[in-house]
Amino acid sequence: MLKAVESRDRDTSSGVSRDRKKPSESHGFAATGLVRAIFQAILMFGVLAVSAWVMNMLLAAKPERTARPQTENAIPVDAVAAFPAAERPTIRLFGEILAARSVDIRPAVGGEVISVNPSLRAGSRVTEGETLFTVDRFSYEGQLTEAQANLAQTEAAISQFRARLNAETEQLAFAENQLELARGDLERAARLSETGALTAKQVEDRELIVSQREQAVSTRRNNLLIEQAGLEQQLATRDRLAWNVRQAQRNLEKTTVVAPFSGVIRSSAVEVGRIVSPNDVAVSLYDDEALEARFTLTDAQYGRVATDTDPLIGRGVELIWTVGGVDYSYHAEVVRIGAEVASARGGVDVYARLTGGDTGVQIRPGAFVEVSLPDRLYEDGYRLPETAIYDGDSVYLVVERELQRREVKVAAFDGADVIVQSGLEPGDQVLTSRLSRIENGLKVTLPDDLQPRASGADE
Repeated sequence: MLKAVESRDRDTSSGVSRDRKKPSESHGFAATGLVRAIFQAILMFGVLAVSAWVMNMLLAAKPERTARPQTENAIPVDAVAAFPAAERPTIRLFGEILAARSVDIRPAVGGEVISVNPSLRAGSRVTEGETLFTVDRFSYEGQLTEAQANLAQTEAAISQFRARLNAETEQLAFAENQLELARGDLERAARLSETGALTAKQVEDRELIVSQREQAVSTRRNNLLIEQAGLEQQLATRDRLAWNVRQAQRNLEKTTVVAPFSGVIRSSAVEVGRIVSPNDVAVSLYDDEALEARFTLTDAQYGRVATDTDPLIGRGVELIWTVGGVDYSYHAEVVRIGAEVASARGGVDVYARLTGGDTGVQIRPGAFVEVSLPDRLYEDGYRLPETAIYDGDSVYLVVERELQRREVKVAAFDGADVIVQSGLEPGDQVLTSRLSRIENGLKVTLPDDLQPRASGADE
């Protein structure tokens, strides 16, 4: 064991001595690596320098090549020649069909419905004067009979008053005659009394007779006035009763309700046995030959047509009603304009009366139709495709294979066309193609004319 320990001590001491020799050896190795790295860097830079020199020599020896001239390709486009003409565009909008003549029929008299026209159904057509339904006549016949009886009774009373009036007139005439005789007798008695031929008593008797005759005349006159007043009262009663008779006759006639005009039944609420009154809407009827199309013009559209030389009233209108994928055409004429601006619809309402059509299909109220109304007339307008307008107020002219921008004034739109009022000259070639990139001076070609004429050239 002691030998082993000694052995380990020797090994340890020998290891320490070996470690003390390593620093000198490491310094030698580091110096050698540095020299080697410097040499490699110099060699690399030398190779790069030689390569660059060789490349420059090769480029210098390469023959020069001239640049190919850049050419601008012309874009094929379409254009139209613009010429002024009298243009009247068409305003296209939508409208609704209305019944220009319609009525809600209410019975003039109330009562039980005892008969109804079999054709009284919604959608059925009736003619003017045709019976729609009948109300029970019994009570109205009784009212007429009573009114006629009262009138006859009054007529009889009038006859009696007239007879008494005639009798009183005769009696008055007789009394007045007797009064004149009595006055004459009194005058004679007074003269005789002055001569003594008659006594005062006899004269007084004659004065009494005159007084009695005057009273009789006064009584007859009063009776005559009374009879005259009674007659006038009966005449007034007769007029009132005669009106009652006419009213009863009218009520009896109104138990039969007839169509006031020819038309189509819109709705019906009467059946046999139903009690109706004058407040009930029994039948709704409209005239199918008096239909109107109502459409709304914007302020701008109304301003144009209202200032046109041709009046809006009386202007023809074309209507298209699409049913089941089929278009039906109708003619109409503007008959009136709304009394005020329709704020809910944003414009002015215009009404056109239907005057006919080229189809046997009967249009109905409530149908929506396409309306074509002639716009105002532009005497010297240029009609162009809408694709010719750029930025809302510009076009491009084709002049010597180049585009030139021109500002114009668009007056109106007409379907796929526009009406230009100013900014063009007769014969201008106007670009109609839509280009994603467009500018002044852009080279273009026309398919039918590779050499378009200059602006203003004669055709």
